[in-house]
Amino acid sequence: MAMAHATLSPGAEIRLPWRRDFNALVYVLSGTGTVGAERRPVRTGQATVFGPGDTIIVAADARQESRLTGLDVVILGGLPIREPIAWAGPFVMNTEAEVLATFEDHQQGKLGVIPATYVPHSGARG
Repeated sequence: MAMAHATLSPGAEIRLPWRRDFNALVYVLSGTGTVGAERRPVRTGQATVFGPGDTIIVAADARQESRLTGLDVVILGGLPIREPIAWAGPFVMNTEAEVLATFEDHQQGKLGVIPATYVPHSGARG
């Protein structure tokens, strides 16, 4: 498995050597730019899946929004899992039956809960 985080300055480019047997995905956290040798445009919130190859190419646009410092991306990859995928809502499993069972577990609180109210610490304050 491989994972990288990169922040590219406006106009900068990264060429990352990549294993040919790995899948590759680039997710844009913020900014605008291009991916691949074809220079396909990407922007905040978009993901790109790369096909076969030995290099990942990501470039930041020369002009970014004024509040951004550049193009911020996460690059993920690994060997193909070669398993079926079933998806619904926030859950991804191998079969539809597993997704439905996970929904039931969630509704019954079996996946844990996050308290809805804040309980302040009772310790002394300085």
